[in-house]
Amino acid sequence: MPLPHPAELERLDLFVIWRDAAELGERFDPFDFRQRMAAYRELIRATNENGRFGSDDRDNPLWGLMFQHHWQWRSGRLGREAAATARIDPDAAWGYGNYALCVIPWLGAVAAGVVESRAIVPPPSASRFAYVVELDGLHGVPSELVAAVDDWRDYFALVRASAPIADHEPLRMALWKAHKTSLDVVADRLRSIDAQPLSAPELAFLRGWCRMVDYLWAAAWPTDFGSSLKYGLDGLPGRLLQDGDADLALTDLPRPTRRSVRNVVALARASRPRHGLNLWLWRRAMRTRAARDEVVPMLDAVFNPSPGNAAARRRLLRYTLGF
Repeated sequence: MPLPHPAELERLDLFVIWRDAAELGERFDPFDFRQRMAAYRELIRATNENGRFGSDDRDNPLWGLMFQHHWQWRSGRLGREAAATARIDPDAAWGYGNYALCVIPWLGAVAAGVVESRAIVPPPSASRFAYVVELDGLHGVPSELVAAVDDWRDYFALVRASAPIADHEPLRMALWKAHKTSLDVVADRLRSIDAQPLSAPELAFLRGWCRMVDYLWAAAWPTDFGSSLKYGLDGLPGRLLQDGDADLALTDLPRPTRRSVRNVVALARASRPRHGLNLWLWRRAMRTRAARDEVVPMLDAVFNPSPGNAAARRRLLRYTLGF
């Protein structure tokens, strides 16, 4: 029987993967792109008990992770062979970041009793990144990611305890807490790696993307199907950035994408004190539901100030000051 899904999914490239990805067997191989996508599909399906996220699961906040991983694959960010073989290079920095947002959430779901435990296949070769290993039939989680598994377990436990409700923001807040705990580990590791085989602009984009997550976390950014389709794709470059993109002209990319890439790279280049101060101010602004409900124009006011969003910038100032 076909899995329930939003009708709009059938118009997307993602649908073929959603439809055809084989179910996870006794072993979960996270270095197979299709297996990671199958794991997301299983998590989406398993968390919609009693239709809490709608009969077609469109309100499930896990859609954002699936969309992101699909973009990484089709844009060549999972390793040189990934497009042809669906194999994820264990040394691919984007692949490691997604591992922390796929395998680690999946282990949290196992701990919460949402999905069945399976053996996790180790990386096929040595890597500069630390991955889960099997120890006497148990999952040996790298010490730096243990807290992330716990936060994901708490998220999935909260989902299981929730009845179908119209307001999913409390669940989004729990999801973003776990998301940030996971990605903070990735960001720490990325600060010390060489750009190779990525270009310097691409590594800067990845580091900046980790910082952008801090803004989305503070705003409990919606990651359901509709929001991911509306807001989650236009700003993502469909190719790797190259050394020749150092000036970020990016004339072959659509204008919204160029603007997004420049904003994300600027985040990467900001000093840690400057980023910390800006994020503190943003978190103050996002304390109220009214501000969070306006997250799209508020982000535009922060990253793209112009005469056209002057009113939004004034509202952002009022949110920050608390009146």
